Amino acid sequence: MFNFFDEIKGKSQKCKDKIFDFNLVNMSGGILYVEGHMGLTILSPSTIAFKVKSGRVVVEGQCMSLTELTSNTMLIEGKIQKTEIFS
Repeated sequence: MFNFFDEIKGKSQKCKDKIFDFNLVNMSGGILYVEGHMGLTILSPSTIAFKVKSGRVVVEGQCMSLTELTSNTMLIEGKIQKTEIFS
C-alpha cells in the first residue's frame, strides 16, 4: 500500500538526521494534521503542545481547537502561526 510519508522519507536520504518519527501537514495555516503523537501536554486556544517519540511539538496561533483526536493522530484547526519542534 502506498504511504505518502514513507515515500518522502525514503527519498530524502541526504537528510537522515532530520527525519522524524511523526508527520505534520500544515494546510494553508488553517489546518494542521498530525500523525504519530504520544499525548497532549498543553491545550488552549493559543497553544497546543504534544509529545512525540523524539521530543515535543508546540503549535502557536489564534482561535485554535482540536477537532479530531485518536491514539496517534490529531487535527488542529484555527489560525496556525508557528510550529516548533523540540528534541
